[in-house]
Amino acid sequence: MILRNRREGWQELSCTSEKNMYNGLNKNEVDERIQQGKVNVKSERMTKSYKEIVKSNIVTYFNIVNAILFVIVLITGELSNTLFMATIVFNAIIGIVQEIKSKHLLDKMAIMVATKVDVKRDDEWKELPVEDIVLDDLIRVEAGQQIPVDGEVLEGYLEVNESMLTGESNTVIKEQGAAIYSGTIVTSGQGQAKATKVGNDCAASQIMKEAQKEKRAHSKLHDDLEKLIRVISFVIIPAGITLYLVQYFGIGMTWRNSILKTVAAVVGMIPEGLVVLTSVALAVSTIRLSQRQVLVQDLFSIESLARVDTICLDKTGTLTKGTMEVSDAIPLLGTDEKRLNEIMGSYLKSDEKPNATSAAMIDYFNVNDLYSKTDELPFSSDRKYAGASLKGQGSFYVGAVSFLFPKGCPAANKFIRRLAAEGKRVVIIAHTEETSVSGEGLPDDLEPCAVIALKDVLRDNVQDIMKYFAKQDVEAKVISGDDPATVSALALQAGIPHADNYVDMSQTSLSFEELVKKYTVFGRVLPDQKKNLVKALQKQGHTVAMTGDGVNDVPALKTADVSVAMAAGSPAAKDSANIVLLTNDFGLMPDVVNEGRRVINNISRASSMYLVKTTFSILLSLYVIVMVKEYPFLPVHLSLISAFGVGLPTFLLQLEPSFERVQGKFFPNALRRAVPSGIAVFIMAMLCILIRDIFAIPDTRFYGIFLAITAYIYLYTLLRVYYPPTVLRRAVVGLMGVFILTALIFFQDFLSVSFIRMDLLVLLPSVMIVPALVNLLCNIYDGIMHLFSRIGKKDHETGTVTD
Repeated sequence: MILRNRREGWQELSCTSEKNMYNGLNKNEVDERIQQGKVNVKSERMTKSYKEIVKSNIVTYFNIVNAILFVIVLITGELSNTLFMATIVFNAIIGIVQEIKSKHLLDKMAIMVATKVDVKRDDEWKELPVEDIVLDDLIRVEAGQQIPVDGEVLEGYLEVNESMLTGESNTVIKEQGAAIYSGTIVTSGQGQAKATKVGNDCAASQIMKEAQKEKRAHSKLHDDLEKLIRVISFVIIPAGITLYLVQYFGIGMTWRNSILKTVAAVVGMIPEGLVVLTSVALAVSTIRLSQRQVLVQDLFSIESLARVDTICLDKTGTLTKGTMEVSDAIPLLGTDEKRLNEIMGSYLKSDEKPNATSAAMIDYFNVNDLYSKTDELPFSSDRKYAGASLKGQGSFYVGAVSFLFPKGCPAANKFIRRLAAEGKRVVIIAHTEETSVSGEGLPDDLEPCAVIALKDVLRDNVQDIMKYFAKQDVEAKVISGDDPATVSALALQAGIPHADNYVDMSQTSLSFEELVKKYTVFGRVLPDQKKNLVKALQKQGHTVAMTGDGVNDVPALKTADVSVAMAAGSPAAKDSANIVLLTNDFGLMPDVVNEGRRVINNISRASSMYLVKTTFSILLSLYVIVMVKEYPFLPVHLSLISAFGVGLPTFLLQLEPSFERVQGKFFPNALRRAVPSGIAVFIMAMLCILIRDIFAIPDTRFYGIFLAITAYIYLYTLLRVYYPPTVLRRAVVGLMGVFILTALIFFQDFLSVSFIRMDLLVLLPSVMIVPALVNLLCNIYDGIMHLFSRIGKKDHETGTVTD
C-alpha cells in the first residue's frame, strides 16, 4: 500500500492500480525505441568535435589572408619572403594539438560528473546517463535533480521549481497524474514518472539548455579580440590595394618589389598568433587544472576567475566538510528525553536518502517502528522545514525556528541564543494535534517540544584558504540558509574578515544593494535572495564567484560571473556551474584562481608584443600612402621579428607564474604597453630613412640598420612588458637577443641585409636613445589617456556627449 495526499485528505491507494502497475520497459522495447530515434539525446556538447577544432584553427580570416599573400609572394619567386607562412602553419598545428589534448581530458573528466538518473529496465533499477533515456521509460527523481524529460508522475510527491519554464519562482507541487517538464528542478520530495516526451520533443528543450553546460561566462578578452579582428579586417584589404598602387604607380617600383613591400605591410598589420595564443593558453590551463582534478566546463570562465574580487560562499561543503553531528538535544514544555527519542526515531524511520541534517539526527536518535507515518512533507529550501504525521501522535514539524515560529518562540530563545553563539546550527521540533502536514500554512496549535543543536565540521585548511583570499584582495561573503548567528560564528572560526557583521534575510527590509555594502554574513537566505545578492554585488562593479552544491544554489550559480560546484553536489548545481571540483575539496580554490590569473596575465602581456607590430605597420602604411614612399620592411624581416621578438619568447614565458588579480579591460591594457613601442619603431624608421637619404646608404645596409634597431626595441619592450625581471625573463630575453644577432650575422643574404663598421655610428647611439624614447612615449600616452578619461568622466557627470 502507498499513501497519496488528496484535497479531501490522505487515503490509501492500492498498488494494483493501472498506473502503479507500470514497471518500465524491457530490453526489446528499449531497442525498438532507439531504432525509432525516440532517445533523449542531448544536442549540447561541452567540447568541440575534432572537425570543429581543425576548422577553427585553419579556416580563419587571418589565415585566409595570409594564404593569399603567400601565393602572391610565390609569384614573385622570392621564396625567402614566404617565411611568414611557416609561422601560420606552426601556430595552427600547436593550436590543434593543444585543443585536441584538452578535449580528450575534458571529455574523460566529464564522464565523472555526467548527470545520471535512476531508470527501471527489465524490472530492475539502473543508474543511466540522461541521454540514454528513451520514450516511456520509468524514471525516479528526487530533491536536487533536474528533470531530464517531459513526463507524468506515477507515484510519489515532488515540489518542483519551474522558473526556467514559466519565469515564476514559486514551488509547484506534483503528485500522481501531474505533468513534469525537462529543465525544471526538484526542490523537495521524490517520485517516479513515465517519460512522455524525450530529446527535442520536450516542451522545454530550448529552456533546458540554459541550465546545461553551455552556460558561458562573459569574456572581456573574447570581446576585445573580436573588436580587434573586425577593425583590422575592415582596414587591411583597402590599405593593401592602396599601398600597392602608391608604390607601383606613384614611385615607379617594379611589380615584384611593390608586391613584396605591400605584403610586408599587410603581414605586419596582422597579429597572426594572437588568437591562436589565446586558445592555446586557455587549453593548456584546462590541462593544468585537470591534473588537480578540476573540470573546466567553459574555457572563458578561467578569465572570469582571474578578475574575481568577491567570492560568495555557501557554508555547507565550502567552509565545512558537509558532515554534521548532533551536539545537544534539549526537550521543551514537558517533553522528556525518552519521549523525544521515541518520536524522532519514528519520524526519521523512512528517510531513504537523508540530507546531512537528517543523517546526523538518525545517528543520534536511532530509528524505531513505534509509530507509523500517515503523512509526510519533505524538506524544502524555500520554506526551511519538513514534517510528518505519526499514527495516533498528531504531526511533527522540524526546521528553522524563525520559519516555524515567525513571531518568536520564548520557550526556546535562551537555548537558541547560547547554541548559535557557539557556532552550532539549531533546529526546532514542533508538535500539533492535526493529523496531516502541509507546506501551504502552519497550524495554529503548533508548540515547540525540543531544540536540536548540530555542529558543522570545519574544513582542515579553511583558515589558510581565507588568508589567501584576504591577501589577494578578494572579499569573502557567506550566503547560507542557516541561522545567521550560527553561520557568523563558523565564519569567524574560519578566519573570514568582518564575519561578525551578519544579517537575518528573513527579518531585514534593506535593499540588496545596501545589504551587500553593510554585511559579510547572510543567514536565512532563500534561493532567489542568493541570486539577488549576487546581482547587487555585480551592479556595484564586482566580479563575483559563487560556490555551492545544492539545488538552492542554482539561481545564484547561474547569475554569478563564474560558478564553482562540488562533484558530490546536486546534478542541477553541477550542470549550472562553470567549474566542478571533482575531489569536493574547496581547498583547491586558491590553485584554481591562481591558474586563471596566470593564463590571463600572460595572455595580456603577450598580446602587447603582438600589437607592437600592428601599431607600427599601420603608422608606416599611412606614411607610405600620404608621402608616396616605399615601405621600409620586407616580409622576411617581419618573420624574424615575429619569431624571436614575439612568438617564441611569449610562448616560453607562458610557463611562469603571474598571480596578481586582473584589473581593467584587456585591450586598453595591452595597447598601453604596445602603442608607445610601436610609435618608437615608427620614429626610428623616419630617422633611418632620413640617414639613408642624406648619406645614400644602400638598401641592404638600410635594412640591416633598421631591422637591428627594431629588434632592439622589441627586446627592450619584452623587458618592460614582463616586469619585474626574473631569472627566467632575463634568460628568455638574452636568448632571443642571441638568436637575432646570429641571424643578422650569419644569414645576411637570406634576410637581404648587410653591415659595415660605419653603421655602428647609428646603432650605438640608438641603444641609448631607444629606452629614453619609449619611456617618454609611455608618459605621453598615459597623459593623453588620463585627459580623455577626465573629459569622459566630466561629460558623464554633466550628461553631455563629446564627439
